[in-house]
Amino acid sequence: MNTQIHKDRFFKGQQDGEEFVCFFRHHWIGLVKDFGYFLIFLLLSVLVLMSVVKIQIMVRESQGLKLLFLFCFMLGNFYIHKFFVKMLNHFVNVGIITDRRVIDHRKTIFLTDTIDSIDMAQIQNLEKIEEGLLSSLLGFGDIKIFLSASDAVKTFQGVPNAKFHFRCISRQKEVRQMGMLKERLAESLDHEASHNAAQMIDIS
Repeated sequence: MNTQIHKDRFFKGQQDGEEFVCFFRHHWIGLVKDFGYFLIFLLLSVLVLMSVVKIQIMVRESQGLKLLFLFCFMLGNFYIHKFFVKMLNHFVNVGIITDRRVIDHRKTIFLTDTIDSIDMAQIQNLEKIEEGLLSSLLGFGDIKIFLSASDAVKTFQGVPNAKFHFRCISRQKEVRQMGMLKERLAESLDHEASHNAAQMIDIS
């Protein structure tokens, strides 16, 4: 079997023979507040456009109002830019689950592009946290990953369908750790068989 077919197939950094299972983004509930502020901004913008004639008359008569209008215009442009960048960042930040690793890909449009991965074999325990009525109704929550090699804890916040992704990581963790255990047992048996064969040759 040619394992090269899986390399970088579904995401950048996918290893040879690594099977992609699923991915997730932050839950959309985290954007509700931003959409609320943006709707208020649009409402104010509509009110300004409806009164544009009166504003023009007022601005012509005062240099200070001209500077104030220019400042508000630049501030509005900055806010629109910030809002849409945050929307795009929401879609490019993903968590990826494979048969070998859990990957946290944190990325922004301009500055950040980091990948943090955890081998399934290093996971000691998992914890799913859903707090509050809204979290229970919409099915989102946090997933904490406790590592066996250290006291480090990796937390994925605002995971949609947290129960499904929790089960998915747990299942892949068990499969990965069982597979590695079988590999170690096979290596131990091979080593023991080789040692016994060498002893038989020495005896003969």
